Amino acid sequence: MAACVAGVPIVVVALIWYSFGVPVAAFRPFINDEVTYWHQAATFAAAGFGGGFYTSAEVTNPSGLTPFGAHGAGFPVVYGLFGRLFTWRLHSPVVANLTAVSLSVWLCVTLARVSRVRALLLGALLCTFWPLLIWAPTAMQESLHHAGAVAMAGCVAGVLLPEASRAARVIGWPLLGALAFVRPSWLVLMPVWAVASTWGRRPRAVVGALTGAAMLSIAVLVAYGRTTAPFVPPFFFLRAASGALDPATVWSNLRANLAMTADLSAYEPLEVLLRLQYWIWLAAAAVLIAVRLTRRGGGASASTPYVAAGLIAMAGAMGLMLALYTLTNATEHRVLSAFLLFAAVLAALAPGRLAPLLAGALIASQVVAMGDFRRAFKEERQSNFLWDRRGHRELEAALAAAGVAFRPGEERWCNTLLVSQFPPFLTAVPPGIGLSVVREPNELTLPVRSRYLLLDPRALADFVRPPRAEPLAQLPYGTVYRNLDARCP
Repeated sequence: MAACVAGVPIVVVALIWYSFGVPVAAFRPFINDEVTYWHQAATFAAAGFGGGFYTSAEVTNPSGLTPFGAHGAGFPVVYGLFGRLFTWRLHSPVVANLTAVSLSVWLCVTLARVSRVRALLLGALLCTFWPLLIWAPTAMQESLHHAGAVAMAGCVAGVLLPEASRAARVIGWPLLGALAFVRPSWLVLMPVWAVASTWGRRPRAVVGALTGAAMLSIAVLVAYGRTTAPFVPPFFFLRAASGALDPATVWSNLRANLAMTADLSAYEPLEVLLRLQYWIWLAAAAVLIAVRLTRRGGGASASTPYVAAGLIAMAGAMGLMLALYTLTNATEHRVLSAFLLFAAVLAALAPGRLAPLLAGALIASQVVAMGDFRRAFKEERQSNFLWDRRGHRELEAALAAAGVAFRPGEERWCNTLLVSQFPPFLTAVPPGIGLSVVREPNELTLPVRSRYLLLDPRALADFVRPPRAEPLAQLPYGTVYRNLDARCP
């Protein structure tokens, strides 16, 4: 069991050392979203909800309760709490990711009462699942969702046991609600969990659970929409959920996504692999269930609920993505890989032989693609672990000399830096100072409200009316200003 729980951290640490010859502590966020996530977590760790705004073009969320950005408050709060407990450094997201995965595996094997043989199968599945391994050493959300997939699979397996786990029933509801608040795609699992958690009980209990799931889903969507700073332009799925799009627009988006799904030329080999794994799993699971239900004598086997739960969750996630998202290379596998992992873990835990064979086939396909994975890991994570620290130190020194610092108790805009570029060195901005990104300054509502500005000449020239600003520091990618139009002391 210990090897199963510790397997992914051991593999990831070994991969980092083998690929780059450095420890985990060499990590820094590099992708734009990584930098944003890292800094939001750092701000929550340092200032709670009292830090500056993280917005696009200074457009804040409707409620004003949280200062966080276009991907909501869930992830910054979860990882910011980790930072409050254990301090927050550049490499802290990787430590948090590996901790979350290990805890989820422990929870899974405990709730599902996993045998030693199934624990070995589960360990092999996790230690070869390339999306988990490639995103664990990052500051992105994906590892949290992979951990959530494993934990929720353990909850579902726990309630499907002949003697259902009461702990699984208690843990599953708040866990799924929290995951859905971090990323609403988890809402597709609500009806699955409602039925699973009442498996074998009276129809009245099932209806009650489904009603509760619907109410919780509505509450999560409302809370997410009210506490999420609008992206400019807004995300397609949020516009669709709010009723701002007509059916013709959604249908057009669906057709475009289906056409893109059939085109593999724009995708990397591992992305093509995940797409094939996803569709083949859906087909194989559907056939397996159909065979079980139509065999002589009728009735489902003990493994059917496990396979069906994974199939429904995967199909729901795929359907929502095709209808309400705009498919891109990264978006597809980042969102859908968690649902494939959920289904695969359930299959590995299911009684009988056929369902675990599905998990075994997935493991085999991962092993065959290990060469592509090693190359992709080295290419995509190199900038996270091998980097020049001078840019970080330069910005840190410039901001300190300019007096840019978090001031507790002041209005949020007075602790916000408006930026026109997003270099990875923004991790040097003091925690508590929010980062508002502006791509098209001529679309900003004037006057600019952020106290500090980091603007390049092109962005400064794009303002309809240039802000009254005092230069504080010059950097290769722009100038730091104090905004004299901001209503700050």
